Amino acid sequence: MQFDIICAYFGQDWTITTRGFNTLKDAERHGCEMMPSPGVFGFAVIKECKDWWQLRDDHSILPTNGYNVALKENNTYQVTF
Repeated sequence: MQFDIICAYFGQDWTITTRGFNTLKDAERHGCEMMPSPGVFGFAVIKECKDWWQLRDDHSILPTNGYNVALKENNTYQVTF
């Protein structure tokens, strides 16, 4: 089964989706490296296949509650809180 591993890091009203990681840990590392950047509040690591996607909160830094991760029409993800 072929799948993509994605890191979607986010701020107040924006999300940047980065693809092409080899492992969940690589995507998590990228998110951690982006955290010190001004305006970055957290990141979501996502495992995506052709017909489904899965948020990997065990590799993500997200608000404790009140957040939403959604696939947008242009094949990117949006994190809102």
